[in-house]
This record gives sequence, C-alpha cells and structure tokens, in this order.
Amino acid sequence: MPKINFVGPSYVYNSLTFDAQRCVNFYPVKSETGTSRDTWALNPTAGLVAFTTFAGAGIRGSWEVLGRCFFVASGTLYEAFANGSSTARGSLLTFSGTVSMTDNGGQLCIVDGTDTGGWILDLSTNVFTQITADYFLGAVTVVFLGGYFVFNKPNSSVYYISAIYDGLNGDPTDFAVAEGSPDNLVCLVVLHNEVYLIGDNTIEIIYNSGNADFPLSPISGAFIEYGTASAFAATATADAIIWVKQDIDGNAMIFKTNSYNPTRISTNPIEKILSKYDLTNAVAYTYQENGHTFYCLNAPQVPTTLIYDIENNLWSEKAYFDPAQGVYSRHRGNNHVFCFGKHLIGDYENGIVYQQSLELSDDNGVDIRRMRTLPWIIDDLEYIYFKSLQIDMQVGVGLVSGAIEDTNPQIYLEWANDGHSFTNGVVGSVGKIGEYLIRVIWRRLGRGRARVYRLTTSTKAKIFLIAAHSDADRGNS
Repeated sequence: MPKINFVGPSYVYNSLTFDAQRCVNFYPVKSETGTSRDTWALNPTAGLVAFTTFAGAGIRGSWEVLGRCFFVASGTLYEAFANGSSTARGSLLTFSGTVSMTDNGGQLCIVDGTDTGGWILDLSTNVFTQITADYFLGAVTVVFLGGYFVFNKPNSSVYYISAIYDGLNGDPTDFAVAEGSPDNLVCLVVLHNEVYLIGDNTIEIIYNSGNADFPLSPISGAFIEYGTASAFAATATADAIIWVKQDIDGNAMIFKTNSYNPTRISTNPIEKILSKYDLTNAVAYTYQENGHTFYCLNAPQVPTTLIYDIENNLWSEKAYFDPAQGVYSRHRGNNHVFCFGKHLIGDYENGIVYQQSLELSDDNGVDIRRMRTLPWIIDDLEYIYFKSLQIDMQVGVGLVSGAIEDTNPQIYLEWANDGHSFTNGVVGSVGKIGEYLIRVIWRRLGRGRARVYRLTTSTKAKIFLIAAHSDADRGNS
C-alpha cells in the first residue's frame, strides 16, 4: 500500500484548491537517527493544568529571577511559590494591557506603557515602590544592560537609563535618541548583551560602550530596515530576535535575525492570516520543550495561536477547542516563564496560571481537539478510486490515570474532493490498552479527481501519528 504525503505544517493557501494543509495541536518532529520508523512524525502538543489562580482578568506579564516567580494579574503584582500558593507584592495603577518586566539581580522593574507607570520591587526587602524620580519618562518596555535599566519613552524615539543597579533613581540627562531613522521607538529587546531599538520602520542596535557622558552607543553598521507592528510580538530566543515586521511598504510578515541580517520566516498563508487583522496588540512568547524552541504568536481576532518551530522552520497552530461553541479559538497562553522546573503559562482572559506539560492530556479539563489536514492527492485530474487509507500511528495506548479515563480512544476521518465540503467523520479505533497490533484503517472511500483527507481526535490518550498509506486505483474500479 503506497505511502502518501502526510506529515507537514499548516499551509492554508489563498486558494484551498492549491493547498489546504492544517496542523492543529500537533507539531512535526524529525528523526535524529535516520533509522526511525519514518523520517517525520506528528507529536501532540502539551496540555494544561491549573497551577495557581489570581484575582482579576488576564495575566499581563511574568518573570523569573533567582528562582522566584512573579506575575502581574489585573492591577496587582503577585509572587507565586513552588507549591502553587502566592502572595501580593504590590499594586499598579492600570488593570489591563501587557506589562514589561526585567530585573538587575536586586530589583524587579515593571512598566505598563504609560507616562508614569513604573515600579520597583526590592528583592531583598519585598518593598514595592513607584518610580517617581525626575529621570523616569514612562516606558513601553524595559530591559537590562550592563547594570542599567533601559527604557523607551512612549510615542517618541527617546531611550534612557536608570542609575546603575538602581531603578528608583537616575540622571535626567542620561537619554539618547534613536538616530538611524525618524520613526518612533516601539520596543526594546536584548540579545547577546546588545539592545535592539525596534521602531515603527527600522531597528538600531546599541551596546554598553562605557562612554562617560552616556554609556550606550550604536554599533556601527548594525541597522535593519524593518520595524515592528507590535511592541510585544518582538521577542528574543537563544540566538535571534523574532518580530512581526513593519516598514513603509507594509506589515504582516515575520522576520528573524541572522547576525544583523533579517530573514523572513513567515509563509504566504501565515501572512494572509495576519494581513486581515490589526497587529498593534499582538503578543508573543517563546519556550523550549522536547528539543524544540517555539515562537507563539497571538493577535486579537486571529482564530488560533500561530506557532513557529525554530529548529524545523515550520509553522503549525495551537488552539483551545470551545466545546459549547464547537469552534477553535486562540490558545489560553498569553505569556510564559520557566520556574520550579515547570513551564508556567498565564491565561489571557482570566487569572489562572497553568502548568504546561507533554504529560498532560487536556487543557485544564477541556479536551484538546487535534487535527491534521493532509496535502492534496491528485493524479493528472483522472478519477481515483480510493479503496482504503491506513494510518501508521501509536496504538494500544488507551488511558486510565486517576479520574481520567479513555480506554477506547478513537480518531475520525473526513474527506473533501473540493477542499471545502468535508464528509461526516468516519470513526476509527486507535486500540484499547495493550492492542499494539491493531490497524487504523478505513475502506471503500469512494472516488474523486482530487482529494483532501482530514483526521481529528479529542482522545486523552497519547496520539502520535507517523505516516499514511493509501490503496487507490486510477481510472478504473
């Protein structure tokens, strides 16, 4: 039975007749040995369980420092502890919108994008103090570089610094203007002890030169002709900055730095999605799990969370399936911090912080609906009689774990010959516990000049998809 194209990214093109692939709540993984059962497979995304809950609506930011874990929920800064308990450390003056956080080893600094919204938590005394010194001009983002907190003043091209290792004080003359272009600064991001001054249309890069008048200086020749559409969709990974590009020609492309050179990583379908929406309030975070580093992008009204796998250079989708509405929506995660040996994810809509883990089988009690829409099967537009489809996958792993039970997991097959009108799902058994030789196969699947298959499952058992094999005849029965 011939193998057909199976593992791949989300790539829903402008015309479904050209490409209709989707990969939702799975991500492609590649064999590192070359001797695995196949070269590629689809791994299920991690699940969520509540770790702690704060009062208010939405987790606005998170930070880890010296093994301590902090979250801003609504108008309050909280510290969470390893056992899931928490305590309030201070109050902000705003109650919504993303905050920026960083530390200098002795102080935690928070800014909220307003002209007066800056606070310092002393990490030794836990005293929480608003920054009221004359040097503070408000800030959209704050980063740490060479002993200084570095801020960008809202709606301007000005960046400035605190006193060394003291965010409550500073010299009002310690500021500079991003001079490479007259655009406003949108945000600051640090990578490799350099600050990327990311504007509306351009990026300038500075470092701590130790200059006596003002210690931060531009790096000669380090200038990028693309800015960003969103302050909080720009983030640093281990070796690159990723951001939603904007310049005088347009926006909705996603770039990654390669040294100081921008490299496009978005695809046409990803750009098509983003072009429909206002990206000003888009947010992104990165995390590393199972040998992969993921860039997770959320934008208001975008129907799912767009996930970029940096190692494999592939896009997929993560989504929360609303059982009441029967539709996908963006993933619950709004930000990420790794602390206490756990991936902790803040909810965008409520005060819940989740632990995220590949060992979890649902999203805090809600089934995860996983979907893979395959590439087109076509043979010169001749009729194809589809006799059977078999999925090579992990079977016999029904689940009984405490109160969670799924002893007869199932997967559903649908198909469309036009890319739009899918049939009702036909059930296939993934095997009860211990049925390791069961075949996941469907027969007598009709005919068509072209076909797209779609697999969906909401089982709590671990679903690991490897390949698909189709038995079909061309032009005869």
